Amino acid sequence: MNTVPKLPPGLEPGARLGEGRRSVVYQASWQGRTIALKIYRPEFVTKYRRKFGLDIARFEYDRNRAFIKVPELAPYAAKPLGTLGQNDGFSAAFLQERIEGMPLTELGMRERGLPEEVLEAGKRIVRLAESAGLHDLDLFYRNILVRKSRQGWTPMIHDFNLVPQHLFPPNPFLSLAYRLGIRKKSHRDYRCIRQWREFSDSCSGAA
Repeated sequence: MNTVPKLPPGLEPGARLGEGRRSVVYQASWQGRTIALKIYRPEFVTKYRRKFGLDIARFEYDRNRAFIKVPELAPYAAKPLGTLGQNDGFSAAFLQERIEGMPLTELGMRERGLPEEVLEAGKRIVRLAESAGLHDLDLFYRNILVRKSRQGWTPMIHDFNLVPQHLFPPNPFLSLAYRLGIRKKSHRDYRCIRQWREFSDSCSGAA
């Protein structure tokens, strides 16, 4: 996907910021501000509709909104701004606050390990999200940005389209494990935060 798909009037595309398995992200101008515009790959728009019965753009918007509605979590996420459907020939897309920062991986390699405030913030995010009933936040360390402030480095989440596994277990064994409480709904979130520490240790040479 090398060109920006057709977009509605008032939404001006800019530079390509990056891409993932499900989407390509561009910088864009909208209502006088610079935003991040996530254009979903058509196969994932179809997959979410057929497999999960979900509109991927609306799903990500709602998940992002639920996260920032928790006051203690709001500082750790980009703000959701809106969605585009596939009506009138426009592409399915998600409009989000543009985060000015660097990849968590870049910070870890530059500093020879992640600052402790980043690692502690990651654990705090999972605990707070779990208490709020939010699970499977897609906290894989390569998906996280970090932003500098006077207080230090803050991890920023900007990817919210991962469908929680407890809602759609991939097999009967996991389905039973979730129902019995053997597997926590935030299992994958805690695993991701452990990976932050492992990545940090590998950068410092401690692993």
